[in-house]
Formats: sequence, C-alpha cells, structure tokens
Amino acid sequence: MSDLPAAALDYQAVVAEYFLGLRGSGLMLSPLDQEVVAEWERRGLPVAIVCRGLRRGLEDLAERRVSAPRSIRALRFAVEDEWHAYKDARVGDAPAPPGETEAAVERLARARELLAEAGRYAEGVEREGYRAAWHLLGAADAHPGSPLERVEAALAQADARILAAWLAGLPPPRRRALGPRISLLAGPRRRGESRRGHRETLRAHLLDAARAAGLTCLRGSV
Repeated sequence: MSDLPAAALDYQAVVAEYFLGLRGSGLMLSPLDQEVVAEWERRGLPVAIVCRGLRRGLEDLAERRVSAPRSIRALRFAVEDEWHAYKDARVGDAPAPPGETEAAVERLARARELLAEAGRYAEGVEREGYRAAWHLLGAADAHPGSPLERVEAALAQADARILAAWLAGLPPPRRRALGPRISLLAGPRRRGESRRGHRETLRAHLLDAARAAGLTCLRGSV
C-alpha cells in the first residue's frame, strides 16, 4: 500500500468501493456503471453527495422491502435528487462543536496511515481488503451525523471490508470453525439484549480474532 498516495482516492474508486461496501458484495462496477459515475464527475457532483444519494436510495428501497439493486444505474435518480437538494441548500448539518472537525480529520488521517502500513506487508486478498478499506474512508462525508460520527461509520465500514477479505482468504476448515468459536465466546443473547446489540458483541469477538491473527482493524486502534 506504499503505492497508495492521496491521489489514489480518485472519484471513481471512492464511489465504487462505497457502493460495493453498502451492498456487501461484488468486486467491481460494470462498464455502464462506470459511465454513470464518470458523467457525475464531469458534471461536478461532489463525491460525498453521490455516496449519500446511493445510501439513501438503498435505504428507501429497504424500507419498501424492495431487493437491493446490483447496479449504480438503478440508483441514479436517488443521486440526482440528493444533488438537487444540495444545490437548493436543503441539505446540511448543524455546525460541529469547536474542535470536533479537527479531531475527526486527525482520526481519519491516522486510520489511513494504519491501512497504508498494514497493506505494505500484506498479500493477496488481504492486501485488496486494505485497499478497498482505504477507498471507503474517502467517502466518510457521505455518512450522516457529526464529523466524528461520520468517521466512526466509515471506520466500521472499512473494518467490515477488511474482515470480509480476511475471511475469504482463510482455509475452509478454519473458516468453518471460526463461527462456532465466536458464538461460544459471545454466549447466547441475554434477556433484554437487542438483536443489534448481540450482533455487535459477535462482531467485537470477530475483530479480536482477526487482530490475534495479525490483521489490522481500525476501530479500537484510532
């Protein structure tokens, strides 16, 4: 990852990795999707607005219980709506508390440093996982909330991509054994504990297992 300078966070790569991260699957965009993204770039749509439109488009479909589309083209109208709202000054967050923006910028920069260092010595699918996570951090502004909340969401999405790459590279026997081990460590869902809370517990143990295997994960490190 020493070959990933700031310029590597190009428009196409950030949008592609953000969309694939939202869907949780896929390796690359189709040529038609690449044309759509290139057109947005030519028109000057901010990358954060494009990513926000993609996210809100998928959230709207999920609320209507419609299956998530496999292409960016299917969400182009949601991106256009977000762009029009942005231009009409109908989109915006309240000013962040003093110092929060600087803290968010510093945390994001540290996360990129960690990924660059980890990727320098990684190989194969793990290296690709770090590369994908690097691009996802470039879309931090597309997440809702305060500056620190947006960075936290981007870190979570980046970690998910790193873990997915790590799991894909594990030998099948090790991968099969990992699920029961994580479930045993987490224990059954406690009375009164939400499903979401239990999933977070499982995810925390998975992150611990990944770190024990030598993987670099961002949450808890920056």
